[in-house]
Amino acid sequence: MRSRILWVDDEIDHLEPQVLHLREKGFEVIPLRYPTEALATLHQQPIDLLIVDEHMPGMEGIELARQVKRLLPHLPIVMVTKDESEPLMEAAVGVEIADFLIKPVKPQQLLSTCKRLLSGPLLQQQQTSQDYQREFRRLATQIALNPTAEEWLQIYRDLVYWDLALEKSGEAELRSILDGQRAEANLLFSRFYTENYLEWVHSSQRPTLSPDVLTKYFLPHLAERSKEPVVLLLIDGMRYDQWKVLEALIAPYYHTAEEQLFFSILPTATQYARNSLFGGLFPLELAQRFPRYWADDDEEGGKNLFEEEFFGDLLHRHKMPARIGYVKVLRLEEGKALVQQLPQLLRQHEILLLIFNFLDLMAHTRVQMNILKELASNDIALRATTRAWLENSSFFQVMRLLPQYVRRVFLTTDHGFVQVRRPVRVLGDRETTTNLRYKQGRNLNYDRDARGLFHIRKPEEARLPRATASATYLFACEDYFLVYPTNYNDYVRLYRDSYQHGGVSLEEIIVPFLRLEVKK
Repeated sequence: MRSRILWVDDEIDHLEPQVLHLREKGFEVIPLRYPTEALATLHQQPIDLLIVDEHMPGMEGIELARQVKRLLPHLPIVMVTKDESEPLMEAAVGVEIADFLIKPVKPQQLLSTCKRLLSGPLLQQQQTSQDYQREFRRLATQIALNPTAEEWLQIYRDLVYWDLALEKSGEAELRSILDGQRAEANLLFSRFYTENYLEWVHSSQRPTLSPDVLTKYFLPHLAERSKEPVVLLLIDGMRYDQWKVLEALIAPYYHTAEEQLFFSILPTATQYARNSLFGGLFPLELAQRFPRYWADDDEEGGKNLFEEEFFGDLLHRHKMPARIGYVKVLRLEEGKALVQQLPQLLRQHEILLLIFNFLDLMAHTRVQMNILKELASNDIALRATTRAWLENSSFFQVMRLLPQYVRRVFLTTDHGFVQVRRPVRVLGDRETTTNLRYKQGRNLNYDRDARGLFHIRKPEEARLPRATASATYLFACEDYFLVYPTNYNDYVRLYRDSYQHGGVSLEEIIVPFLRLEVKK
């Protein structure tokens, strides 16, 4: 079906060559002289693109565009003008003019604009599909050829890029191919990570892990800080694809000056990964250095109540003492209070540490709430839910306020999470932890032929504390999850396809640290 263009210009007779050119290229063009005729036509038949002259008797082009947008908000409008003045441009932005054509209108420029606005999305989808089909073989070869740690970071970047690109294309078949490629990548990445992890945690030549992040990417900037405060934000459980959603939302206010990916430690759980990140130490060292603050999995009480103390100790060890402000946002009212108190907090502190817990909470709550199961049924839906929350969150309000007070903002997370699909039966004693992606306890038993498991029998080798002398750690890899035999089928039905963390997967392990510069 041909696209239909409505062109309104009081001198439309002089534009007959341009109208004929569009018709020769396959467009249906309806030429009209008067804005009132255009409004009547828009009520009577579907139009795909409106071209309006800036100056017309009885109604200016801007006013016609304004009335059309009230009637058809998504109809693209092109304005033809001799005037390139700033006030006109600002007025046009206000009514969402899609493009300008400067008189005299050149046929090729006109054709290019019409094709971009009418066929652009389809052409982009086709190009994306062709590009991914070309890239598939290269990615498959990279994944299969025993990548290094740095190469795995780039592979994951590429997989997320194509995930987001194919989401726009709507190509179900190609998405299925990508899902298969990502599953293969997760299998090989899990093997790579578990084969190297115990060596890395004791090596000074390791890739960047959670305890290395602030020392490597944050503290060097403290040495250069001026009188303005430094802001470090952490979103609990933010995957790399969710960061890309956020990056697009904050683009009007910030540009990404530095994007680093790092490897979360095991377990990829808040108590371990976040405390390790803020303290700059592995969990075993934190438990030994702060026995009053560290709470094991089997102990009552909060496991993340002393992040400020761990962070202060990190600064003290690096001889960078500072006045620290610390705010954790768990509930709506806490977010509202932070927005109100933000100017005062920035005046009172040299470093402001802000933690937002919604994304991790959303992943966990999904299991109990049917509406969230629908809203976050897969990765595409998860990103859409993430976007909806971010746009209406206190976090986003804070991000829009900060440019008034600072020139840069640091943003990171502690771990990601993965959608689990394949259950593994695990037995443990009464004190064994209940997490679905890792378990700590004594006498952990499972089918020795079971796939997707990583068992650390000597926790100190992974620089992990023991709750008891004989406790070990068991981790689920890829998309497996750990289920007790009691009421096994019920729990499998409840948790299959849920989002969990604590184990080994690309989505849980590889997460971002960002330095954002405020746009002037």
